[in-house]
Amino acid sequence: MSLKLQNALETLYGLERRRDKLGLGGTRTLLAGLGDPHRAFRAVHVAGTNGKGSVSAMIERALRESGLRTGLYTSPHLVDFRERIRVDGRWATEHALEDGLARIQSLPGSDERTFFEVATALAFEHFAREKAGWVVAEVGLGGRLDSTNVLEPEITVMTRIGIDHAEILGTGLAAIAAEKAGIVKPGVPLVTGPQPPEAMAVLARTCAERGAPLLEARVRASRRAHPRLLGPHQLENRAVAIAALEALRARGAPVDARAVRRGVDLAVWPGRLERCPHVRRLWWDGAHNLDAFEALVAAWRGLGHRPPALVLALSRDKDAGAIAIALRGGFGRVPAVATRTRSPRAMEPGPLAEALREAGFETQAAPGVPAAVRAALALPGGRRVLLAGSLFAVGEAMEAFGGAPGEWQ
Repeated sequence: MSLKLQNALETLYGLERRRDKLGLGGTRTLLAGLGDPHRAFRAVHVAGTNGKGSVSAMIERALRESGLRTGLYTSPHLVDFRERIRVDGRWATEHALEDGLARIQSLPGSDERTFFEVATALAFEHFAREKAGWVVAEVGLGGRLDSTNVLEPEITVMTRIGIDHAEILGTGLAAIAAEKAGIVKPGVPLVTGPQPPEAMAVLARTCAERGAPLLEARVRASRRAHPRLLGPHQLENRAVAIAALEALRARGAPVDARAVRRGVDLAVWPGRLERCPHVRRLWWDGAHNLDAFEALVAAWRGLGHRPPALVLALSRDKDAGAIAIALRGGFGRVPAVATRTRSPRAMEPGPLAEALREAGFETQAAPGVPAAVRAALALPGGRRVLLAGSLFAVGEAMEAFGGAPGEWQ
């Protein structure tokens, strides 16, 4: 990475601390200064708690297989910031990001904007400059006040809603669903997968109030799982992506019916239950909340593997006790290594190790992800090692052991 881009990104990362400025005003101000680039393309807007990255990747790939020029905006990245901003599956170039950040920094008041406001404006301007006709944008956090909610999409999509980020979105499913339902636009269809009844009631009410058709994806238990993304939960994500693409076709979008399933099946989304290509006993997954861990346990058991040794790194806002109990119920009394990522929001290894011990795990602590993985790989018995807890942890393992996502996807 060039020194110029590295310096610009370090400035951008410094804006991460500004978490008290929720709302769309800052993003709209930046976009107005750039000529409103978000009006230059058609969009699919994807929210939810778990699965929204996978669903976004599937929809984008199917649109691309239909011959459309696509943009994909996701977060967070695993190893390289450029992963967040792709056109036709390729990362934004360093030169493009350098120029885009320079244009944003020249705008009045840009130094008062948050990290995600700047990143979103950067992405949307890049898509407009690259003449992407269709953009799939993943919500960063929540929905109603997320920077991406400036879009006026062709359809909105909701993956499964669960408890996460309760300190920001609310402590119950209804409150969280209400925040996520903030992406629903008058008259614009919402495609949703299966939801807890409490969340579905909120979605149905919001759609009725805004005159937005509510389309429910049907998951067929007899269908095969996704060929590249492992686990039964990806069957649900696949169904949601296909329903969204069919909704676009019904609205006149040039989506080829044969390209839908071909594109959905070709989609890859790194960091979700996959094996490290260079250390074959090491697996990782970005599970970071209770629902995701329960899905991870089911997916692992579905692969037919014996219970793994665990490496766990959580953020401070996660319920370590509940997650540890879920893992104990799924895997039994397996060895576990508690650690932390470099993120300032990371939970320290000590409290995490205590939660694991209370759940019945044989536990040790390690100061960082690479050290924790090495400790788990060195345990007697030659077990597979499963790292989980956050995408930050997966990214740090990729940096240390290989397997980082490439610039083409």
